[in-house]
Amino acid sequence: MVRGKHQILFGGEYARTQFNSFNAFESNGNFGFSGIYSQKGPNGTSPGGTGEDANLDFLTGSMSSYAQSLPQENAFRAPIPSMYVQDTYHPTSRLVVSAGLRWSPEFFAVDVRNRGSIFNLSQFIAGVHSKVYPTAPAGSFYYGDPGVSRAFTKNSPNEFSPRLGVTYDPTGLGRTVFRAGAALVYDEVDLWTSGSVPDNPPFATATANTPVGAPLNLSNPWSNGTVTTNPYPQAYPPTATSAVFPNGGAYVVMDPNFHPAYSSQWTFSMQQQAGRGWQVQLDYIGNKTSFSPYTYPLDSAVYIPGTCGLSPCSSTGNSASRYYLTRLNPVDGPKYAGGGGTLLITSGANANYNGLVATIQHRASAGFTFLANYTWSHCIDVVDAQGNYGATTLENPANINLDRGNCGFDYRHMFNSSLVAESHFALTGWKAQLVNHWEIAPILRVTSGGPITVTSGIDNSLTANGHDRPNLINPLTVYTGRKITQTTAGNRNFLNASAFAQNATGTFGNVSRNEFRGPKYLEIDSSLSRSFPLPEKLRLDLRLEAFNVLNHPNLSNPSSSLSATTFGQISASAAPRIFQGAVKIIF
Repeated sequence: MVRGKHQILFGGEYARTQFNSFNAFESNGNFGFSGIYSQKGPNGTSPGGTGEDANLDFLTGSMSSYAQSLPQENAFRAPIPSMYVQDTYHPTSRLVVSAGLRWSPEFFAVDVRNRGSIFNLSQFIAGVHSKVYPTAPAGSFYYGDPGVSRAFTKNSPNEFSPRLGVTYDPTGLGRTVFRAGAALVYDEVDLWTSGSVPDNPPFATATANTPVGAPLNLSNPWSNGTVTTNPYPQAYPPTATSAVFPNGGAYVVMDPNFHPAYSSQWTFSMQQQAGRGWQVQLDYIGNKTSFSPYTYPLDSAVYIPGTCGLSPCSSTGNSASRYYLTRLNPVDGPKYAGGGGTLLITSGANANYNGLVATIQHRASAGFTFLANYTWSHCIDVVDAQGNYGATTLENPANINLDRGNCGFDYRHMFNSSLVAESHFALTGWKAQLVNHWEIAPILRVTSGGPITVTSGIDNSLTANGHDRPNLINPLTVYTGRKITQTTAGNRNFLNASAFAQNATGTFGNVSRNEFRGPKYLEIDSSLSRSFPLPEKLRLDLRLEAFNVLNHPNLSNPSSSLSATTFGQISASAAPRIFQGAVKIIF
């Protein structure tokens, strides 16, 4: 509707979405060898000394973990309604104001077969069991139990996103334009966010076995561990009487009060048109994201200091007895997989991004187009978006802010440029046919190094989560400064192991997530092409393309596990120079 200086738009949409999948997952077994049983000697050749080598555990068949599952299935359905209203107002010929409001409620996806469960800690402690599956471990409840919805969490119908934008032309000539905008935008929760929930026992039971004393054996992985009987096969679909709930079942549950993430965004830009088709632009982009989702391990091992009898109260060999849920409820606790096997998908993390983008471009004229931009930016978060929240990345679940650091995709400096130019010389005859109308199109990309997280590689915290980070003892010697090429990669260290020390037993190190930087990246790609007219409306196209024209060695990030013998070494790189050509006849 147009009313004077106002242009008002409104509308809505309703979508019905579904997601179906079938995944064998760990149906054939997942075998773990950590190196804690077959230790290598000081000279790296004979068992019995210090240090760990997973290869020796593998050769002797000494497993430190084993997991198996039924196939995983998903059949999600979800409605996605939305409505909006927007007003574009022209108070003057130089000023435009646009304001709008969008309603985009979140109705969580449900599984058509109602597969999934919730977990209630207080009911678990009290020993309360499900009425739908009475043999399920205490604390786990299913659709049909009181208060359990089909989505296993609450919907969020009151999600309103306001937006405001302003455009101002100070001269009225259309050569200089200032723009500013701000918005609060709710995230549409991915159907796959709760993709692991329908796989909870007894639907797609995933069972993890950890050794008790001696290692697990390849010939019978269901012996000598926390699970002593092979839980497979199982009846499907499960009934109240046929459902199987073995020890070590992996449960992933939604927070019953899950809050969809939203982002507060703001931007400011200036565009200036110059002569002969040139334009420069400067953009500032900022945002802050609240209620980012993450996975929280519900059954970490509790570190107990001191000595119990003749042995340490806490060791990697007695994690099962120290799992949090087992200590609270020794009868039902072992039914849940410890460490990162039993997880809560929750929200409450945050992130922010600030970026400055400078751009110069030349529109197609005078035989060429050109575009170049430089971006300085910094992104900080607690956890990167995971897609499927079936695993945890937290170092210390009791303090998620220890994981607050650079985003995994935080490249501080980025430069890109592209050129498309066609040859036009004042020539005639065969010289013009030979030299003119060739098109060259190079692309240049340069970035600073990508983030590196240095990990301990050992469960020094004895929480069984596996995300320990070490202590930084000398920040001045983190990088060796050695020149590393594709030839020497793997033989020279990019990171210096002596700059770090393993975190003490029962503690977490002071190294931040994504604190360090890998090698810089530089690549030039280019193409050369020409089209030749032929008789009878035919045309011959020639094209030659080169990727990484300079054959510059773009090295990958180094090994970053401090316990690995290859720590700090780079073992991979991006592709070398590649040529490809094409001849095409068009008729």
